Amino acid sequence: MRPAAIATLIAVLAIGVVSSSAATTAALPRATADRPDERPGAQIHVLYVLPSDGADDALDTNGTISASVQNLQNWLRGQTGGNGMRLDTAGGELDVSFVRLAESDAQLAGRGLFMRDAIETGTRAAGFNDPDKIYAAYYGGSNTAACGGGAWPPALPGNLAALYLKASSGAGWPCYDPALSRNGLQLMDLAMLHETLHTLGFVATCAPHHTRSGHVSDTPTDLMYAGDQPWTPQVLDGGRDDYFGANRPGCLDLTQSEYYEGGPAPTLPPSIVNRRLRVSVRGPGRVTSSPRGIACPRRCSSTYSDEARVRLRPKARKGARFKRWSGACRGTRGCVVRMNRARAVRAVFVRKR
Repeated sequence: MRPAAIATLIAVLAIGVVSSSAATTAALPRATADRPDERPGAQIHVLYVLPSDGADDALDTNGTISASVQNLQNWLRGQTGGNGMRLDTAGGELDVSFVRLAESDAQLAGRGLFMRDAIETGTRAAGFNDPDKIYAAYYGGSNTAACGGGAWPPALPGNLAALYLKASSGAGWPCYDPALSRNGLQLMDLAMLHETLHTLGFVATCAPHHTRSGHVSDTPTDLMYAGDQPWTPQVLDGGRDDYFGANRPGCLDLTQSEYYEGGPAPTLPPSIVNRRLRVSVRGPGRVTSSPRGIACPRRCSSTYSDEARVRLRPKARKGARFKRWSGACRGTRGCVVRMNRARAVRAVFVRKR
């Protein structure tokens, strides 16, 4: 999101033209790794990211980020008739992970419009690289070129959307106002949804009003608008003819996204999909974590001796075929894992032709 549209949007939100019910502020304790998923498949995982020298405002634990995400969910559900995005949760609460990057605020801000790429590189290095997930990063650092950024596949590959919470526009408006973070919809809530949709590939070039690399041109009240008029988001796909319920064959539609609650059940995409097995051993070799997409003898729940070996076999979904192992296993045949320590095994599947 470029800064030029920020002043008008702040004014719109301040007078209540766009509104949302106040979000809850419940939050889990800090975690630096993704907690175990409550459901399989495509979902959006939220991050609180800081530069190496960034002040820690505890937005992940004081409820601020949870409130922002709840606000955007409330707004989206109001637009769609009840459906939001599929979010990564733990214990029924939003799962937010904390990441401190190796680069300083000045180093990252120096990337300008390419800062999102650097944040994605840093978070991937920290372990946030699940191929089934889109990452929504609240970045507690500065930028003078934009208030946020998203990937836009296939033209701009990536799986991270980012907001720059201490960025400011040329007119002097802050991109993020903490005073508005707990009282209904605030500026960065819609901005995060905007960047997340970009990272899912919206708006596609086949949409009739597509403009300016992933936006629409028909109305400035559209969430995905970009143009010469001030951005005043109030609707999701005004006219329902570009990216939500447009029903254009071969053109990307949010209603058909696995990341949307009203979309189809998660399926294998056309590209290679990785399914992971983490074999966690406690005490006398008890396997404590269930696999996803891989079958184990005795359902991976039996007790083994420390030196026992477990033979794994791939279990592909309908329409897919097993291609190879990676991680702790190699090759295309059966895989044997020694149970004397935790192992990470990855089975690679491709869609059948």
